[in-house]
Amino acid sequence: MKWVRVHNNAALENFELWDDQIKLAGIAFSNHTRFARFVCKMSKRIFSFEKRGFLSVKEIIRNEYGIKMGEMEEKIPGGKRGYIVLDGKKYNYVFTKNTSGELLLYDELMQNCLLKCSFKGICNGLTKTNSLLETRFASLLLVLCWYTFQTHSNAITKMVSSH
Repeated sequence: MKWVRVHNNAALENFELWDDQIKLAGIAFSNHTRFARFVCKMSKRIFSFEKRGFLSVKEIIRNEYGIKMGEMEEKIPGGKRGYIVLDGKKYNYVFTKNTSGELLLYDELMQNCLLKCSFKGICNGLTKTNSLLETRFASLLLVLCWYTFQTHSNAITKMVSSH
């Protein structure tokens, strides 16, 4: 999978999530609010994002009802490692921003790689900053994890209900 920046202007930033030659989803961030509109085959959603904390800054994702869904935090500001908590489960990520722009998401114990995604298409803005939380990276990563785990959960539910 990979994120691609498709459009930027004063009002909106648009990104698309691709898997090989298939567009999986799109997200549009409003530059005037903290909201984003997410569209994929399974749903259309509105998410809000906010940063919390002083010494330990976190990016928080909320659904359209204001309910906290998860958060992302860097282990060291500007570092290539951090964690995500989504639906009460903790995941670790490793990001190679200086070379390939690839992110790997692992389970809490760092034993199983659960997800691989390229952020190379949006890396230009990432290398100019001290913290990934100062860019759209955190928001895109949180949405990617939500989308991936929703898609996986829905596939398992369909398999179970069909038997």
